[in-house]
Amino acid sequence: MSGAAALLLAILLGLGLALWGLHSAGRSGRGRRLAARFAAHSLPHARVRLVSRVAQRAPQARWLRLPEPLERRLSRLFGWEAERLDQYPVAPPLVVLLVAAPAVIGAAYAVTLFGKLAWLLAPALWVHAARWAFTAVHRKRAAALYKQLPDALGMVVRAVRAGIPVVEALRTIGRELPDPTGAEFRRLSDQLAIGIPMEEALKRLARRSGLPEYRFFAVALTLQNSAGGNLTETLENLADVVRKRVATRLRGHALASQARASAYVLSAVPVFAGCALLLINPRYVLVLFNDPRGNMVLASAIASLAVGLGTMKAIIRRSLS
Repeated sequence: MSGAAALLLAILLGLGLALWGLHSAGRSGRGRRLAARFAAHSLPHARVRLVSRVAQRAPQARWLRLPEPLERRLSRLFGWEAERLDQYPVAPPLVVLLVAAPAVIGAAYAVTLFGKLAWLLAPALWVHAARWAFTAVHRKRAAALYKQLPDALGMVVRAVRAGIPVVEALRTIGRELPDPTGAEFRRLSDQLAIGIPMEEALKRLARRSGLPEYRFFAVALTLQNSAGGNLTETLENLADVVRKRVATRLRGHALASQARASAYVLSAVPVFAGCALLLINPRYVLVLFNDPRGNMVLASAIASLAVGLGTMKAIIRRSLS
């Protein structure tokens, strides 16, 4: 690694350490005190240990929390959402720090091809890699929520028909269904237990899920709670529509399996061909790494392969959406 690459990596590491220091000097102690007082007052009534918004964050994020203004700006830049902190496997600032390494490596390789001005690509690669990581987490959780939504709606319909109140039916979903749906409805039940209006709690649920079906569910419950109406018929129709859409999506995935297999084969063939040529005639392949013109050819090949695979993946996803 060149001196400039080492300097840039040191700057990024220093930025990460500075973020950790801001967290350590932040409001973690105050947040814990507020959470303890809040739980002490709400525990006798809700029979569940509730926490404040500060303490509802992911357990891994407690030692990496940032001041709210800085966190808000960084979340808009890098793509994480403050309401979904419990959904990330690690603290979002740590994810941002980890993806800085491949961004620096990619920029260092670009410097060998295009000169020192290519270091300007490092911030763009950093932001893009972070946003891609958070988008992948959001998409995976949304897919799991979508598959489990018909079961959740069916449980609400059966409970309401049996004479169970809607709030108790929502609490039952949190107990019976696996995560992530169970976790979302447990959080909804906790918010209702401490006095948050159902309309606001349902809005938060729909916002965290990121699915239009959850917005339909929130609207149906809100209208029934305020104006009355046949809730079971509405939710039963919604559950039927979601089941049909899930079945259609699974059928589309099955039909698109050939296209996905073609994408995997096309991505694997250049790697296997390059390894075979390296074993047969190493000097022929090493030109791509030792010669500047070979570096340009290799970079162009990687870029064209990435663009082709990305286009195929986008077409498949759009056809299944």
